[in-house]
Amino acid sequence: MTSNVPTVHDITFYSNVEKQETRYASVKHAFSEKFGVSPEFFSRAPGRVNLIGEHIDYCHFSVLPMAIEVDVIAAIAARKDNIITIANTDGKFGTVEIPLPQHLGDEIPINKDSPTWADYFKCGLVVARKYMLESGNGNLCERGSLKGFFALFDGTVPTGGGLSSSAAFCIAATLAVLRVNGVTAISKADLTKITVVCEHYVGLSNGGMDQSASINGEDLKVLLVSFKPELSAVPFKLPATDPETVFLISNSLVTANKTETAPQNYNLRVVEVAIAADIIAQKHGLNVAKDSNIGTTTLRGVFDAYFTQKLGMDAWDGTDIDIGIPRLEKMLNVIEEMYDESERDGISVETATRLTNLDPEMFEKTYFSHFPVKFSKLNIYRRSRHVYSDSLRVLQTLRVARNFSGDSEAFLREVGALMDSSQQLTREMNQASTAQCDEICALARKNGSFGSRVTGAGFGGCIVHLTTVEKLPQLVSALTENYYEKYFPRISAEELSEAIVVSKPAMGACIVQI
Repeated sequence: MTSNVPTVHDITFYSNVEKQETRYASVKHAFSEKFGVSPEFFSRAPGRVNLIGEHIDYCHFSVLPMAIEVDVIAAIAARKDNIITIANTDGKFGTVEIPLPQHLGDEIPINKDSPTWADYFKCGLVVARKYMLESGNGNLCERGSLKGFFALFDGTVPTGGGLSSSAAFCIAATLAVLRVNGVTAISKADLTKITVVCEHYVGLSNGGMDQSASINGEDLKVLLVSFKPELSAVPFKLPATDPETVFLISNSLVTANKTETAPQNYNLRVVEVAIAADIIAQKHGLNVAKDSNIGTTTLRGVFDAYFTQKLGMDAWDGTDIDIGIPRLEKMLNVIEEMYDESERDGISVETATRLTNLDPEMFEKTYFSHFPVKFSKLNIYRRSRHVYSDSLRVLQTLRVARNFSGDSEAFLREVGALMDSSQQLTREMNQASTAQCDEICALARKNGSFGSRVTGAGFGGCIVHLTTVEKLPQLVSALTENYYEKYFPRISAEELSEAIVVSKPAMGACIVQI
C-alpha cells in the first residue's frame, strides 16, 4: 500500500458509464440548486464484499475482500467561513450545519449513544484533522483552523447490508476534508491507517478490513488484506475460469445496523474474542502484546506466541500458507482440548474471570469499559473456533487459487465448499446469520451458486454467491421468484435491481474532477 489515492478526470472506471454520467450530473444539479454554487470536485469511496474470512480482521487474521462498484460520492465546494454544511440526496437525511472549532485543541463533539449520520461525518473530520496536525500535510497548521465547505452525498451502497456503507461514507468524508484543506496527495496506506479508527468514535470496535478494501480496491482484483506484521493489502487476480466467474450479492433486506445492534452483536464478539485470547495466554503461560482494539491480547497474538514461545518454532509471516494451514489446524485442536462440554454453550462472567486470573473489578474494567455490550453468557469456545477455522479457510482458498490447474469446475467447487463451510460456522459458532440469510443460501445452492455465505458484519444484510455467467440467469430468477417476490410482494423493479447486484472487483477510493 504505497501508491497515492488517485485523482481521476473521467468516470470510465464504472462498468455502466452512461448510467453514472446521469447520476453525477444529477448530483451536480442538485448541489447547485441547494447551495447556489457549482461543486469543485467529488470524493468517492466504494463499498466492499468480503469473499471469505468474517469477524477475524479485528483478531488480526488475513481476509479476502474486494471493492465493488456501489459507492458513496460527495460533491464538494469550499466556502469562506468556518462552517461545514452536509446534505444528502436521500431525503431521510436532513441538512446539517457543523460549526468548526476555532482552536486546534478544541474537541469535535460526537454522540456515541445515538449517533446520527452527521456524527459519522464528524468521524472523518476528526481523523482528517489529526492527520494534518501530525503530518504537516495540507495548510491546516498555517491557517490555524479547518476550512468550511458544502457537501452533498449520494450513496448506492445499501445501508445495513453488510457491504460497508458506513466505512465508505467515512472515507468519502475524510477525503473531502483533506482535499478542501490542501491535502492534494495522500497515500493509500495513510488514508487506510487514519480511517480504520473512524467508527471507533461512534462506539463501534471494528477491524480494518472495510477501509482497506474500499481504499485499495483494484479493477478485476481481489485483495489479501493482512494485519501482521503490518497492515497491507495485496491485490491479485483469481484464476480465469471458463465459464467466467462472477459474484452475485443479494441483500436479504434484513437490516443489520451495526451501531444500533453493536452491544449484543458486533461489540460483544470483539469482547468475547479478547477474553478468549487472554484465557489461552493464561492457560499456556504466554507473554503476548496487548494489541487489540480494547487493549487486550488478540487471538492472532496468542496463536503466534503459542508456536514461538511454547513450541519454539520460528515466527509465521502471516502469508506462507504451508506454515499457516497446519498451525491453524493445530490451534483448533488446542481449543477443543481447553473446553469441556459444559463450557461450549457459553460461560458466566464468574467463570471467565477465574479463567483469565483477574479479580472482578479488573475484569470489568478490562473488557466492559470501552464499548457497550449486552449478553447473558459469554460464548468463548464458539468464538475461538470460528476465528481459527475461518482464518484457516482464507489460507485454504488461497491455496486452491494458487494451485489452479485449469480445471474450472474443480476450482469453483472447492472454493464454493469453503464458502459454504464458512456460512455454517458463521451460523453455528459466530451466530451472525439469520433464518432469512440461511434460506437465501440454501435456495442459491440449488440454483447455480457454487458457494454462498453471509458477508460483512452479518446478523442480516447481504449474502455473496460464487457463480458463473452461465449460471447467473437461473440464480437471479430463483432468488427473485422464491425469496423477494415471496416475502416482499410489493418490491419494485428498482428496489429489486438494488437488492441483487452482480459485481466484479472494482477500483477503490478516489477524487473525481469532472
